[in-house]
Amino acid sequence: MINTSPDEGISESEDSRCTQYGRARFQLAIGEFLTLVVTLLLLTPTGFSRELLEWFNSFSAPRAATDFLFLVTIGLITRGVVFPFQWLNQYLLDRRFGLSQETFLAWFWGWICRTTLYGLVTILCLAPFVETLRWWPWLFPLWAAAFLAVRPLFIDYVQQPLQNLFYPVTFLRDETFSVPGIGNLTLPVYLVKVSHRTSRADASIRLKGKKSAIFVTDTLIDAFTDGEERIVIAHEFGHLYDHFHLESQTPSGVAQAQRKIVLGSAQIGAAAVALLSLQLFSTPLGLSGAHDLAGFPLAAGVAIALATALSPFVYREARRDEQDADRYALAATGDPANYVSVMQKLRRMNLEEALSTRWSRLFYDTHPTYAERIRMASEYRRRLKPRSRRASWRGWRHIQRHGRR
Repeated sequence: MINTSPDEGISESEDSRCTQYGRARFQLAIGEFLTLVVTLLLLTPTGFSRELLEWFNSFSAPRAATDFLFLVTIGLITRGVVFPFQWLNQYLLDRRFGLSQETFLAWFWGWICRTTLYGLVTILCLAPFVETLRWWPWLFPLWAAAFLAVRPLFIDYVQQPLQNLFYPVTFLRDETFSVPGIGNLTLPVYLVKVSHRTSRADASIRLKGKKSAIFVTDTLIDAFTDGEERIVIAHEFGHLYDHFHLESQTPSGVAQAQRKIVLGSAQIGAAAVALLSLQLFSTPLGLSGAHDLAGFPLAAGVAIALATALSPFVYREARRDEQDADRYALAATGDPANYVSVMQKLRRMNLEEALSTRWSRLFYDTHPTYAERIRMASEYRRRLKPRSRRASWRGWRHIQRHGRR
């Protein structure tokens, strides 16, 4: 029988270690966010951005070139002020808690590469936007549509190739599950080598139609049994089931899909509000309007703050997706024992907290807590108690009844 205690299999010292690690990561993430936003908000009213822009304009160079250099400098400033937090959070904290044996030079080289590539791509995308800001009320819908179109291309042609440089990917095997409303589906599973940088375990799915694929880390494969691996793979199939069936064929699922579309476009709405605010308050700020590039850092800070204010709603939907995927995994495998074992190992390997704080849940947590997942397994076992060939059918009934509350 499954023990419903959230600390099952975890000693008191391990539980304390998980809590310390989780709280430290959250505090550093909040510190990084506040430092970034405050820096951007202060660059314009202090006059620093105006002086910097005028200094670049003093060069005998085309305006587009000086504007580009201005954006590069603002980008370097923002990366510089968040560097201490990222060093503490991504490197020092993981070293202290034994999650990484990576050297500082290796980590710093990766940070430089990410900063350079992501920064250049971001600035190259922003450059045409800022050069046409004088017509922003009329051209904004066009740039919003371009943003939505470029975002998936950025993931496919910039983010994924960059990750593959640091975390090599190889084909592992094909996996097949029966997905209600869709039928038998087979997806390729790829192995991501991360053990040279971290001991964390992770799995994810890339939903891209016929090119959908599952990715698992080598640390997970090395530590998990075949039964535990099946739970993990089933969980990722659960995201596919959620996306292609629940969110297209169930009323509550369709409603959630619509909410996610709105929330996914929050950055666009935040940018529009930021520019409108800049236009309204341009005179007291010493700006000629929203198109004045000296006000760009302030607009960026406001947009980031507004988008972050919506994160509690985004994370709530993310946790709901994870719960749906967990329910699918339990129903598809009928194996709550291995499900609990997976959660225990993930907790030890990733130092996940049993219970999150109120603020962490609002602004940080994308997954249910360890305690919530253990309770889910216990409820599944208590309600279904699968002992016959009808277990699978009863499992899908469980999803239909409890997957969308």
